[in-house]
Amino acid sequence: MSELNQSDTEVAQASKPRKRRRLRRLLGCAALSLIGVGAALGFSAQWALRKTREVPDFYLQAARRMPTDVIEASRELEHEVEILTTQVGQLGGWEATFTEAQINAWLVHQLPQEFSKVLPAGVEEPRVVIQDDKILAAARYKDSRIETVVSFELAIQLTAEPNVLALEVRQLKAGALPLPLGRFVDNITRRAARDELEIRWDQNDAGHPIALVTVPSIHPSYVRTPVIVESVSLSEGRITMAGHTGPQARVVFQPRGPVYKLASHRISRSSEGRSVQN
Repeated sequence: MSELNQSDTEVAQASKPRKRRRLRRLLGCAALSLIGVGAALGFSAQWALRKTREVPDFYLQAARRMPTDVIEASRELEHEVEILTTQVGQLGGWEATFTEAQINAWLVHQLPQEFSKVLPAGVEEPRVVIQDDKILAAARYKDSRIETVVSFELAIQLTAEPNVLALEVRQLKAGALPLPLGRFVDNITRRAARDELEIRWDQNDAGHPIALVTVPSIHPSYVRTPVIVESVSLSEGRITMAGHTGPQARVVFQPRGPVYKLASHRISRSSEGRSVQN
């Protein structure tokens, strides 16, 4: 019996080093895994930070294309707005064109002076570039943690409903780092409610949020009503708006250019098509 006990003891003692070695290997693997995860997270954070520091090419392009006389270009924009106000106050058709250079000059000269509270805290130096069918917009953003350039694309379409514009925001980024649109949508909704601007949300076939913004057709400041927008055209370096004013403007309304179809209308037409096929 004593020989058996001695044998068991020797086996137990021999197995202890093996268990310790196995435990050390497990601890080593766990440590390497943690180091790997930590390194991956650190690399991801550094990569994300580098991405936020990249400046969009179009933002630099807008700075290079800034007019030499910023004050004069800003005044040109205000003069065009005055002409449009006069035209809109008269019966009949109206049209106005604003250039990218005029808009950026106004953003540099007039916005900080007269509308400094319009921009959220930390946002400065907004710029736009107007291309065919879209506007590229960006601004510098800085707080205690980050300094970047926030940018996005904006597409504008009319709808079948008079004075309801469909605005699609795409490619929201901080530097070159994509950002989720959810918080952007929430902020726009809150600001619209605060400014008593009528806005509701739809979704296109790609699943992107579409802001449906109503331009008032009747307002106390209007000399004549209703004022109906019939087209918004984006071409290289300029934006053109046109429409009609007067009692018949709403009746004869025909949107010119691409027309955004509401999701409810698309679903309805799709259901009708399936019913016909059946």
